[in-house]
Amino acid sequence: EEDVVKSKKTFRSQAVVNQNAETELMLEGDDDAVSLLQEKEIDNLAGPVVLSTPAQLIAPVVVAKGTLSITTTEIYFEVDEDDPAFKKIDPKVLAYTEGLHGKWMFSEIRAVFSRRYLLQNTALEVFMANRTSVMFNFPDQATVKKVVYSLPRVGVGTSYGLPQAR
Repeated sequence: EEDVVKSKKTFRSQAVVNQNAETELMLEGDDDAVSLLQEKEIDNLAGPVVLSTPAQLIAPVVVAKGTLSITTTEIYFEVDEDDPAFKKIDPKVLAYTEGLHGKWMFSEIRAVFSRRYLLQNTALEVFMANRTSVMFNFPDQATVKKVVYSLPRVGVGTSYGLPQAR
């Protein structure tokens, strides 16, 4: 069992090293090259990316900076592992933090609520069918609106007398 875990970690680290080398080569070019690289990295996702934005995953004891990507069927969050604040977090705490490299299907989303984070209306909490939730903070309210309009319409449903809405 330990060998399987080690081999997965090795594979993941090799993929990250290869990706970082390619990123450095592409970053020497112009902005078009950078956007092409971002599109290439995101091609691993299911379907075309509708929106990609910087965000923070808000979890108990942990606030992790990263990138939130929304495709036509899923939400992805990739934590920025090179962030100095992320490197300072105790690995024992990170072991219990879910969603650092998370993927959530639209079909699993049951509700999306606007939240306040540090007294600013810049966060969203997404509730899932498995009775879990994940909270993201965004740079500003305009970004929150873009994310909300990129997500599917969700609600309790007409069987309970509540229509699906944004």
